[in-house]
Amino acid sequence: MSEDLVLLELNARWNCDLPFGWVPITGPADNSEELEIYDLDAFIEWFDDDAIIHLLAETFGISAGYEIVEGGAVEFIALNKCVFGYNGLEHMYTDAAFHFLLYFSHEDSVTAGGKRLIEAIHRAWPDYKSHFWPPASWPSH
Repeated sequence: MSEDLVLLELNARWNCDLPFGWVPITGPADNSEELEIYDLDAFIEWFDDDAIIHLLAETFGISAGYEIVEGGAVEFIALNKCVFGYNGLEHMYTDAAFHFLLYFSHEDSVTAGGKRLIEAIHRAWPDYKSHFWPPASWPSH
């Protein structure tokens, strides 16, 4: 799928405003019941690269996905080549069918989108409720 079509689908499915960004924490989004936002450090501590790769492979039966890097660069790559985290640039990940979205942002947050992904995170990370991104820090609507 072309880069433009990937961005259009992300915009349609997840209310992104790509290539400019995605700010699910400012909502409201039509799919807000399918989103959870976690503290980045706690998420990365629990889900190192191997753990997140295993979670995505097991949940969605994938070994590759789209990596969207801040600025709009889109590439379909093997999961073991993905940068699951924030390295000065925001990163988003989805599968070829756009069933989920995983977003690592400037705000020291990780947003998980998609019911199956959220359920898989809950099963794999028993203490997830203690690591929601602090709602008091969310911008007011």
